[in-house]
Amino acid sequence: MQEREYIKDTKYCQILAQSRVTDGVYTYSIEKVYVKKKKRDEIRFCLYKDTLNQIEKYVPRSLDVTELELLDLFKEAINQDVFSTEMLGTLKGILSQKRVRVLKVSNAVTEGEETNEKQLAI
Repeated sequence: MQEREYIKDTKYCQILAQSRVTDGVYTYSIEKVYVKKKKRDEIRFCLYKDTLNQIEKYVPRSLDVTELELLDLFKEAINQDVFSTEMLGTLKGILSQKRVRVLKVSNAVTEGEETNEKQLAI
């Protein structure tokens, strides 16, 4: 196997590329990692937090972010080459196939109120 450059080497994996967004308390990250046991590249969504013992300690729990934070994280991941060109092409195709759907939302609290239509980009 050809040696590749990596950001960090751990017992579990090598971090090959990484996007990072910080909110002051946590650092959110999307990473391309090489998982040693499985001998393959994977994408990892993760969370880091500064502690008294370690700066940006990996926190093994779910990554909960707002949609805007997620968009920032994806933009940074694209800029940092976390995703392959093939993956980005496939994602672009999926997004371009989505259409705007018109949903009728009833606001009828009392009888006789009109039904409002709202456009949602889905």
